[in-house]
Amino acid sequence: MAVVSAAGGGAAGTDSDKSSATSSSEEEVHIVELGGGRGTNAALILSHLHDVHPTVYDRLSYTIFDASPTLHELQQQVVSESGHGDKCSFVLKDMTDVAEGRAPFLSQSDVPTVAIALELLDNLAHDKVSRCRRTRALQQAEVVELASEGNNEQADGYVYNEIFEPISDPLLEQLVESAPAYVSGTGRRPKWVPTVACGVIRRLFDARPRASLLMADFDWLPQPEFVSESITTRRSTPAEGEPIITSMEDVDHACYLTSPRLCDILYPTDFPKLADYVRSRAEGKASVKTMKQSDFLLEYGSEQVDKTRSWISGFTPLLDDFSNYSVVTAVNERGKADEARSGTIGIKMKQ
Repeated sequence: MAVVSAAGGGAAGTDSDKSSATSSSEEEVHIVELGGGRGTNAALILSHLHDVHPTVYDRLSYTIFDASPTLHELQQQVVSESGHGDKCSFVLKDMTDVAEGRAPFLSQSDVPTVAIALELLDNLAHDKVSRCRRTRALQQAEVVELASEGNNEQADGYVYNEIFEPISDPLLEQLVESAPAYVSGTGRRPKWVPTVACGVIRRLFDARPRASLLMADFDWLPQPEFVSESITTRRSTPAEGEPIITSMEDVDHACYLTSPRLCDILYPTDFPKLADYVRSRAEGKASVKTMKQSDFLLEYGSEQVDKTRSWISGFTPLLDDFSNYSVVTAVNERGKADEARSGTIGIKMKQ
């Protein structure tokens, strides 16, 4: 599995890395992982830094934010068993609460911070926006309960409908004002917009002006695969950026209003628009770019890619699987200057 670490310099694991692991200062470095999965990524990053960049490891703190109590416990177990329990803190927190300002996030600090989010964006809440056909004013979708009946198209017995009202959600209002590109061109066909993701990014850069960022996720999703168990009745308006809705039984459904209540909802990410938003929040202090995951892995981990390549066919899952995956990176310019002098604080991939 490919993981991302907060260390730069030469090839992973070389003596040149170890000898260059000195910084222009001895300040703290903070890694923040948003959505930590099973904790494997954090454990591998910490092990890599411990072995290859010990001076960075010594002044490093690592924090995992996650909304799942089950994964929260598993992350603590995995990181502890890897020998880094004293380096990592675990925060049980929903990113929607962070984005909307209902919960504390990061303390205000000038400490160099690297935020990592791998397969987080697709699960964060989005808002659907449209325009009033009469006034052309932007509107937000709202869900209303029509009735509670048995034996209808809604799997849990409830009937829901989608209506559009003038925008009143503060988080959505803020996104429309600060990133109008997300709603430009909205006409008869509504759009899904990543309000929570942008809210989290805003709070990251507000609290940590020297932040660097790496996010990886789906840039496109295929059409759902309907089977006999699928609920294909649709009560919502089709929109640009439609999610895939899959039940816990791994069955795709057509509409979030008629699907079972417990579903995995995956949204695609418009990476160019996301990069523009990151640039605006970084206020010129970070170099921001997007690339396909395969290009990212070739640039930062070509040796690891080659180790997974079939000598018969040339196939490698790191490049040939998940072709609908992209990465956005934001490297703080002050951090880049430090890296040029010392080779330590940057974004580096290892196996």
